[in-house]
Amino acid sequence: MTDALSTVNWLAVLLASLAHAVLGSAWFGGIVGRRYAAVLGLADRSPPKPGPLFLAGPLVCGAITVATTAILLRLLGIATTGDALALGALVALGYLVPMTVTIAINPLFPRPFAYALLNAPFFLLGSLAACAILVALP
Repeated sequence: MTDALSTVNWLAVLLASLAHAVLGSAWFGGIVGRRYAAVLGLADRSPPKPGPLFLAGPLVCGAITVATTAILLRLLGIATTGDALALGALVALGYLVPMTVTIAINPLFPRPFAYALLNAPFFLLGSLAACAILVALP
């Protein structure tokens, strides 16, 4: 494990984390923004002004996910784009998407599966993009 940590390209992790954040901003701020509010039952409200937690939280959480994926790439000896994309899909479909569904299945989410369907493509695309960047910048 220590060897994997010492061989991670942390600049690649930073770049992949920033790409993930930009994708998230475009996804939730533009592509599915109105639908996202409707699925949460908030379509009739004005969006709140984003505070520091709203801006930094997703970046930090995304960076942790990207760093963990970078470590997995090293531990598994993945060096090709195809294998990296396979890992990205596995991480997204095996961890991120099911966790989104788990979080949404509670009384506070009026439409949990619609919520998950709006989030799933972002997590898949974000994980694939991160893995492509991480393997391209070994």
